[in-house]
Amino acid sequence: MKRITYLAIGLCLTLASCNDYLNINVDPDSPTNTTATVAARLPAVQHAVAHTYGTAAHFTALIEQHITLTNRGNDRYGGLAQWDASGSNPRTASTYPYQIFFISAGGNFNDLYEKAENEGAYHYMGAVKFFRAAGFMAMTDIYGEIPYTYALGETLNPAFDDGKTIFEGCLKELDEAVELFRRTQEPGATPLADGDSWLDGNADRWIKMCYGFKARWLNNLSKKSNLYNPDAVLAALDNAAKSNAESAVVRHSDEDENMKDLWGDPTKTSSAYIWLVNWSRIYYVTQWYADLLTDFDGKGVVDPRAFRLIPLVQTGSEKTWTLSDGADMRTDIRLNSKFVEAAYSVETGEWTGSDGKLYVNLRTKGVINPDFAETAADGTYVNSGTFYARPDAPTYLMCYPELCFIRAEALLRKGDKTGAFAAYQDGIRAHFDLMNEKLQTYNDPNNLSKTPMNREEIERYLNAATGTDADITLGKIIMQKYIALGFSHQNWNDMRRLDYDPQVYRGWTPPYEYLNGSSSKASIPDGSAFRRFRQCVHEFNYNNDNVGASHPAALQDNIYSCPVWWDTAE
Repeated sequence: MKRITYLAIGLCLTLASCNDYLNINVDPDSPTNTTATVAARLPAVQHAVAHTYGTAAHFTALIEQHITLTNRGNDRYGGLAQWDASGSNPRTASTYPYQIFFISAGGNFNDLYEKAENEGAYHYMGAVKFFRAAGFMAMTDIYGEIPYTYALGETLNPAFDDGKTIFEGCLKELDEAVELFRRTQEPGATPLADGDSWLDGNADRWIKMCYGFKARWLNNLSKKSNLYNPDAVLAALDNAAKSNAESAVVRHSDEDENMKDLWGDPTKTSSAYIWLVNWSRIYYVTQWYADLLTDFDGKGVVDPRAFRLIPLVQTGSEKTWTLSDGADMRTDIRLNSKFVEAAYSVETGEWTGSDGKLYVNLRTKGVINPDFAETAADGTYVNSGTFYARPDAPTYLMCYPELCFIRAEALLRKGDKTGAFAAYQDGIRAHFDLMNEKLQTYNDPNNLSKTPMNREEIERYLNAATGTDADITLGKIIMQKYIALGFSHQNWNDMRRLDYDPQVYRGWTPPYEYLNGSSSKASIPDGSAFRRFRQCVHEFNYNNDNVGASHPAALQDNIYSCPVWWDTAE
């Protein structure tokens, strides 16, 4: 209910008539939509766009079986982990990315662009073009059809556009952003560095980020033989980041802050922390995800990243670092209270868990959540935390490792196995290095999950687990890409365009509760898969006629199983 109240206020803030009626925003010491500078607006919009992607990743990580909850009933999002979209909770989940993008971000676009245009601040105009492209593409990834042409304007009930229109429009706006970033700003225009919280005002890095997104989106067309062009993907990559140093990484901080966004979420912490920890839910990694890191390609080689990405505990008198077990969603583990978190006894020095398993949650300690217990009274680590769930975890917007894996896929589709393998290995090395950049800042030798990985163990893994150019496959590329992307709804994009293929996603199956239950089948019938979210509840409440016209199944339960435009062959 709190979020619905904020939404109503947020909507009024985007409309001049609401400003007049409520007589708000008249404090001369506080910026308004007419007095706020471009530099003042930009960081808030950046936070909202990144948070849009982060909240989308939260929900899709449950669908992909990256993470889970102990059961459906213990949390409003537990149903997503079993592919059950019935009832109100998964439908409520579909509201968050929509609200954050259209209100927190989109409500600022027109004013920011107009003010930047008036002063010749072309780089701020380019930023808005990028935000629109990135945001609307995320919306069509998640919902399929969405208001685009008439969105964020004066029309209160805008018609929906189809996925093709949105996809092509976003590519066009991305190209327009690049052109604006290449222009020299007018004399006296606000420097981009004054407001840019992402890339330090470096227009060249913004351009590389734009080309990275372009390569990602063009590669998402792989099902469409009449549109997919690996050479176009490679051409975009040639203009994107060529190293980790050129990647688009948002740096966050772990500090006790009072600044909150419209939804009450902290603005300085990572988005993954917000929903993995700050939303007070308890998540765990799945067995399938744990297997990626402990038995990649069936080689039986443990990935050094496993000890940073999977929570750890100390066991035995020797205080041995032990990885959390993964919850096997291919079984009935979440039924009949079979999934119970591990507990440690100081008195006995022993652990207890479900069927001998040690399930450890993804919560992590920090200045902003100091009450979380990392160690027991005797000093034993009962939860090490995990890399992406920390308040100061980096947000990887568009980074070199992903670009390497996109290159590897494009080259493999062209038949260049040698080039594909080289790009694949470059991507793995780059991800190790990218993680190490952050791990080196912790300087905490007592917590294994906060220590950098050494070069010897990295090379040993590369040589023993990743194969050769003779046996490179799309599955290996995609699985290493999955690890490198962490929490990103692009992983769900890849799963859908590759049809959840077990030949690509080794060991993956739909969740047991979906395969052996009935409540899920109304929204995702047998023989189909989870392919989109239902439209946001606000569109149903205030734009229902256009919702109904947007897709033949828009008002039906099975809309969740209908592919979005780029996920079809035609």
